[in-house]
Amino acid sequence: MNQNQRTAVVAGLGEGLGAELCRQLVGSGYRVAGLARGPEAGETLLKGLGRAHFLPLCCDLTDASQVDAALTEVENRFGAPGLYIHNAGRFLGGACQDTQPEEYEALWRTTCLAAVHGIQRVLPDMLELGRGTLLMIGATASVKAGANFSAFGAAKFALRGLAQSLARELGPQGIHVIHLVIDGVLWGERARDQFGMSEAQCLEPASVARTCLNLVEQERSAWTHELDIRPHVETF
Repeated sequence: MNQNQRTAVVAGLGEGLGAELCRQLVGSGYRVAGLARGPEAGETLLKGLGRAHFLPLCCDLTDASQVDAALTEVENRFGAPGLYIHNAGRFLGGACQDTQPEEYEALWRTTCLAAVHGIQRVLPDMLELGRGTLLMIGATASVKAGANFSAFGAAKFALRGLAQSLARELGPQGIHVIHLVIDGVLWGERARDQFGMSEAQCLEPASVARTCLNLVEQERSAWTHELDIRPHVETF
Protein backbone atom coordinates (compact mmCIF):
# COMPACT_ATOMS: atom_id res chain seq x y z
CA MET A 1 0.00 0.00 0.00
CA ASN A 2 1.38 3.42 -0.96
CA GLN A 3 2.23 5.37 2.16
CA ASN A 4 0.51 8.43 0.71
CA GLN A 5 -2.70 6.51 0.07
CA ARG A 6 -3.42 4.96 3.44
CA THR A 7 -7.05 4.79 4.56
CA ALA A 8 -8.20 5.32 8.14
CA VAL A 9 -11.61 5.28 9.79
CA VAL A 10 -12.38 7.27 12.94
CA ALA A 11 -15.59 5.82 14.38
CA GLY A 12 -17.00 8.28 16.87
CA LEU A 13 -16.45 11.72 15.46
CA GLY A 14 -16.96 14.87 17.46
CA GLU A 15 -15.17 18.02 18.50
CA GLY A 16 -12.25 17.05 20.66
CA LEU A 17 -10.28 13.86 20.15
CA GLY A 18 -12.23 12.55 17.15
CA ALA A 19 -11.72 15.77 15.21
CA GLU A 20 -8.05 15.99 16.17
CA LEU A 21 -7.46 12.42 15.05
CA CYS A 22 -8.93 13.22 11.65
CA ARG A 23 -6.84 16.38 11.26
CA GLN A 24 -3.59 14.74 12.23
CA LEU A 25 -4.19 11.60 10.19
CA VAL A 26 -4.86 13.67 7.09
CA GLY A 27 -1.74 15.68 7.84
CA SER A 28 0.22 12.41 8.00
CA GLY A 29 -0.92 11.27 4.57
CA TYR A 30 -4.03 9.27 5.37
CA ARG A 31 -7.35 9.49 3.63
CA VAL A 32 -9.81 9.55 6.49
CA ALA A 33 -13.47 8.70 6.96
CA GLY A 34 -15.22 10.00 10.07
CA LEU A 35 -18.34 8.21 11.32
CA ALA A 36 -20.85 9.94 13.58
CA ARG A 37 -24.56 9.88 14.36
CA GLY A 38 -25.03 13.48 13.19
CA PRO A 39 -23.50 15.61 10.43
CA GLU A 40 -22.31 18.65 12.40
CA ALA A 41 -18.74 17.69 13.31
CA GLY A 42 -18.09 16.10 9.93
CA GLU A 43 -19.29 19.11 7.97
CA THR A 44 -17.08 21.43 10.02
CA LEU A 45 -14.02 19.24 9.43
CA LEU A 46 -14.77 18.88 5.75
CA LYS A 47 -14.34 22.62 5.24
CA GLY A 48 -10.78 22.44 6.48
CA LEU A 49 -9.67 19.03 5.25
CA GLY A 50 -11.30 18.86 1.82
CA ARG A 51 -13.18 16.09 0.03
CA ALA A 52 -10.04 14.59 -1.49
CA HIS A 53 -8.79 13.63 1.97
CA PHE A 54 -11.82 13.43 4.25
CA LEU A 55 -15.19 11.68 4.05
CA PRO A 56 -17.78 12.38 6.78
CA LEU A 57 -20.56 9.82 7.10
CA CYS A 58 -23.61 9.63 9.33
CA CYS A 59 -23.88 6.20 10.91
CA ASP A 60 -25.36 4.57 13.99
CA LEU A 61 -22.45 2.38 15.03
CA THR A 62 -24.73 0.12 17.09
CA ASP A 63 -26.49 -0.92 13.86
CA ALA A 64 -24.40 -3.47 11.94
CA SER A 65 -26.21 -2.78 8.66
CA GLN A 66 -25.44 0.94 8.86
CA VAL A 67 -21.79 0.21 9.67
CA ASP A 68 -21.59 -2.11 6.67
CA ALA A 69 -23.10 0.51 4.37
CA ALA A 70 -20.79 3.24 5.63
CA LEU A 71 -17.65 1.15 5.27
CA THR A 72 -18.69 0.07 1.78
CA GLU A 73 -18.80 3.76 0.88
CA VAL A 74 -15.36 4.25 2.43
CA GLU A 75 -13.96 1.37 0.37
CA ASN A 76 -15.48 2.72 -2.83
CA ARG A 77 -14.07 6.18 -2.18
CA PHE A 78 -10.69 5.56 -0.54
CA GLY A 79 -10.05 1.80 -0.55
CA ALA A 80 -10.04 -0.72 2.30
CA PRO A 81 -9.11 0.77 5.68
CA GLY A 82 -5.77 -0.23 7.14
CA LEU A 83 -6.49 1.64 10.38
CA TYR A 84 -9.73 1.54 12.36
CA ILE A 85 -10.10 3.70 15.47
CA HIS A 86 -13.05 3.13 17.80
CA ASN A 87 -13.60 6.40 19.63
CA ALA A 88 -17.33 6.04 20.24
CA GLY A 89 -18.78 6.08 23.71
CA ARG A 90 -21.18 7.74 26.08
CA PHE A 91 -20.60 9.18 29.53
CA LEU A 92 -23.03 8.20 32.26
CA GLY A 93 -22.76 8.49 36.01
CA GLY A 94 -25.20 7.74 38.80
CA ALA A 95 -26.00 5.29 41.54
CA CYS A 96 -26.62 1.71 40.47
CA GLN A 97 -30.19 1.68 41.79
CA ASP A 98 -30.95 4.83 39.78
CA THR A 99 -29.54 3.47 36.51
CA GLN A 100 -32.04 1.66 34.34
CA PRO A 101 -31.17 -1.69 32.73
CA GLU A 102 -31.80 -0.06 29.37
CA GLU A 103 -29.08 2.48 30.15
CA TYR A 104 -26.58 -0.28 30.96
CA GLU A 105 -27.37 -1.97 27.67
CA ALA A 106 -27.24 1.25 25.63
CA LEU A 107 -23.84 2.14 27.06
CA TRP A 108 -22.47 -1.32 26.29
CA ARG A 109 -23.84 -1.20 22.76
CA THR A 110 -22.19 2.15 21.99
CA THR A 111 -18.93 1.42 23.77
CA CYS A 112 -18.29 -2.24 22.97
CA LEU A 113 -20.77 -3.78 20.53
CA ALA A 114 -20.26 -0.89 18.11
CA ALA A 115 -16.54 -1.67 18.12
CA VAL A 116 -17.30 -5.28 17.24
CA HIS A 117 -19.43 -4.20 14.27
CA GLY A 118 -16.66 -2.06 12.81
CA ILE A 119 -13.84 -4.47 13.53
CA GLN A 120 -15.62 -7.47 12.04
CA ARG A 121 -16.32 -5.43 8.92
CA VAL A 122 -12.72 -4.28 8.29
CA LEU A 123 -10.90 -7.43 9.43
CA PRO A 124 -11.22 -9.59 6.29
CA ASP A 125 -9.21 -7.14 4.15
CA MET A 126 -6.63 -6.63 6.90
CA LEU A 127 -6.17 -10.37 7.34
CA GLU A 128 -5.85 -10.90 3.59
CA LEU A 129 -3.07 -8.29 3.47
CA GLY A 130 -1.49 -9.52 6.69
CA ARG A 131 -1.40 -6.06 8.24
CA GLY A 132 -3.65 -3.47 9.84
CA THR A 133 -4.23 -1.58 13.07
CA LEU A 134 -7.19 -1.51 15.44
CA LEU A 135 -7.14 1.21 18.11
CA MET A 136 -9.75 1.33 20.88
CA ILE A 137 -10.09 4.40 23.09
CA GLY A 138 -10.59 3.58 26.76
CA ALA A 139 -10.81 5.60 29.96
CA THR A 140 -9.89 5.55 33.63
CA ALA A 141 -12.97 3.38 34.14
CA SER A 142 -11.46 0.74 31.84
CA VAL A 143 -9.22 -0.35 34.71
CA LYS A 144 -10.63 1.43 37.80
CA ALA A 145 -14.38 1.87 37.97
CA GLY A 146 -15.29 4.46 40.60
CA ALA A 147 -18.38 4.72 42.74
CA ASN A 148 -21.49 5.78 40.81
CA PHE A 149 -19.97 4.73 37.48
CA SER A 150 -21.09 1.11 37.34
CA ALA A 151 -22.64 1.37 33.86
CA PHE A 152 -19.76 3.37 32.39
CA GLY A 153 -17.15 1.15 34.04
CA ALA A 154 -18.85 -2.07 32.92
CA ALA A 155 -18.93 -0.89 29.31
CA LYS A 156 -15.31 0.30 29.32
CA PHE A 157 -14.14 -2.92 31.01
CA ALA A 158 -15.88 -4.83 28.20
CA LEU A 159 -14.05 -2.82 25.55
CA ARG A 160 -10.71 -3.47 27.25
CA GLY A 161 -11.47 -7.19 27.40
CA LEU A 162 -12.26 -7.16 23.69
CA ALA A 163 -8.95 -5.44 22.93
CA GLN A 164 -6.92 -7.83 25.08
CA SER A 165 -8.42 -10.89 23.44
CA LEU A 166 -8.05 -9.52 19.91
CA ALA A 167 -4.42 -8.57 20.52
CA ARG A 168 -3.63 -12.19 21.28
CA GLU A 169 -5.81 -13.57 18.49
CA LEU A 170 -4.82 -11.21 15.70
CA GLY A 171 -1.27 -10.18 16.54
CA PRO A 172 0.27 -13.36 15.06
CA GLN A 173 -1.63 -12.59 11.86
CA GLY A 174 -0.08 -9.13 11.50
CA ILE A 175 -2.86 -7.04 13.05
CA HIS A 176 -1.78 -4.52 15.68
CA VAL A 177 -4.46 -4.14 18.38
CA ILE A 178 -4.12 -1.25 20.82
CA HIS A 179 -6.13 -0.13 23.84
CA LEU A 180 -5.47 3.43 25.01
CA VAL A 181 -6.43 4.29 28.59
CA ILE A 182 -7.17 8.00 28.81
CA ASP A 183 -6.76 8.62 32.53
CA GLY A 184 -8.06 12.14 32.83
CA VAL A 185 -10.53 14.58 31.31
CA LEU A 186 -10.09 15.88 27.78
CA TRP A 187 -10.15 19.65 27.54
CA GLY A 188 -13.29 21.06 25.95
CA GLU A 189 -16.69 22.54 26.69
CA ARG A 190 -17.78 19.65 28.93
CA ALA A 191 -14.62 19.87 31.04
CA ARG A 192 -15.17 23.58 31.52
CA ASP A 193 -18.94 23.79 31.83
CA GLN A 194 -19.91 20.45 33.40
CA PHE A 195 -16.87 19.69 35.54
CA GLY A 196 -15.63 23.22 36.21
CA MET A 197 -12.08 22.29 35.20
CA SER A 198 -9.35 24.49 33.76
CA GLU A 199 -7.32 23.72 30.67
CA ALA A 200 -4.22 23.16 32.82
CA GLN A 201 -6.00 20.29 34.62
CA CYS A 202 -6.96 18.47 31.43
CA LEU A 203 -5.53 16.45 28.58
CA GLU A 204 -5.17 18.38 25.34
CA PRO A 205 -6.95 16.51 22.52
CA ALA A 206 -4.15 17.39 20.09
CA SER A 207 -1.57 15.82 22.41
CA VAL A 208 -3.64 12.64 22.77
CA ALA A 209 -4.05 12.43 19.00
CA ARG A 210 -0.29 12.69 18.54
CA THR A 211 0.16 9.80 20.95
CA CYS A 212 -2.33 7.78 18.92
CA LEU A 213 -0.41 8.42 15.71
CA ASN A 214 2.83 7.35 17.38
CA LEU A 215 1.16 4.10 18.43
CA VAL A 216 -0.28 3.24 15.04
CA GLU A 217 3.03 3.89 13.28
CA GLN A 218 5.01 1.45 15.48
CA GLU A 219 7.10 -1.29 13.92
CA ARG A 220 5.76 -4.76 14.62
CA SER A 221 9.03 -5.74 16.35
CA ALA A 222 8.03 -3.46 19.27
CA TRP A 223 4.26 -3.12 19.39
CA THR A 224 2.45 -1.47 22.29
CA HIS A 225 -0.84 -3.19 23.11
CA GLU A 226 -1.96 -0.97 25.96
CA LEU A 227 -0.87 2.46 27.10
CA ASP A 228 -2.20 4.81 29.76
CA ILE A 229 -1.83 8.57 29.50
CA ARG A 230 -2.74 11.33 31.95
CA PRO A 231 -2.00 15.01 32.56
CA HIS A 232 0.84 15.69 34.96
CA VAL A 233 -1.56 16.95 37.65
CA GLU A 234 -3.71 13.79 37.66
CA THR A 235 -3.22 11.43 40.61
CA PHE A 236 -3.02 7.69 40.07
